[in-house]
Amino acid sequence: MVFLGANNALRTVTDLKVVWSGDGYDDLARKGGFTVWRPDHFSSELHLVAAPVRRIGARHVIWTTVPHVTIPPVARGVGSKVAPGSRCFAYYTRPWISDRGFDPRRDPNITTDDARAVDSAIDQYNDAIVGEVRAARTAGLDWYVLDAAGVLDRLAQRRYIDDPDARPAWWQPYPLPEQLQALDPVPDSRFLTGDGRGGRATGGLFSLDGIHPTTAGYGILAQELIGVMRRAGVVFRFPDGSARPDPVGVDFDRLIRRDTLIDRPPQNVTSGLAILGWADEALDLFRRGAFLRH
Repeated sequence: MVFLGANNALRTVTDLKVVWSGDGYDDLARKGGFTVWRPDHFSSELHLVAAPVRRIGARHVIWTTVPHVTIPPVARGVGSKVAPGSRCFAYYTRPWISDRGFDPRRDPNITTDDARAVDSAIDQYNDAIVGEVRAARTAGLDWYVLDAAGVLDRLAQRRYIDDPDARPAWWQPYPLPEQLQALDPVPDSRFLTGDGRGGRATGGLFSLDGIHPTTAGYGILAQELIGVMRRAGVVFRFPDGSARPDPVGVDFDRLIRRDTLIDRPPQNVTSGLAILGWADEALDLFRRGAFLRH
């Protein structure tokens, strides 16, 4: 399983800066200066990865597409969409900055044009990944694509679920496992917050860093991978070695019991966001002070 590519664009939302790759994108000592790779640079590096993967000699290979990094709650869309039916917000900023308190002149942000450009680049990354898989299958290799980008798009609460007018023609809601659908509230892709009574108010699919899935979120990805593996003829077995019959499913009851962010979420997340906001402002002040001193 090859799940690469998100880091070629992720820093646009963690740093809230769009710095397109240039000379040195393929140099480990220089590539840290870029937050998003141009599609041709991504394709060039992808080809360098695909070549040794071919030489591994794996019976089956699954490549995943790159999720749109503007969906995870690490960067929150401010206010309402930029226009009716748009998938993008006017600005994206830190999740602890409120709509009322946001000031684009002061607070770190990327704009709707930035978000659209990054999304477009990721679409081209995914075209390149699909192209590599198509070429390998044409050459007789048993390669597959898991569309992780499509899974996340179908779980995008603020982008599509809350805004039917923004949904593209292909969009359908992702069918969450029944164990997750039975939870109240149903887990979603917003930032995780507590309700003050021991439960969740929002979120549940992303952990507190706003980037990585929760245990239950990883279970969704695992279930998708199992589906591709079964199509490839991979046999799953019980501990005694006997073959598991279809459908082969993830034990989501067990995952929910083990996922404290789902089962017992911290109740101070809202106040914690305020503390993070204070620390962020203090850090900015420190950086400005350090700059002035030098």
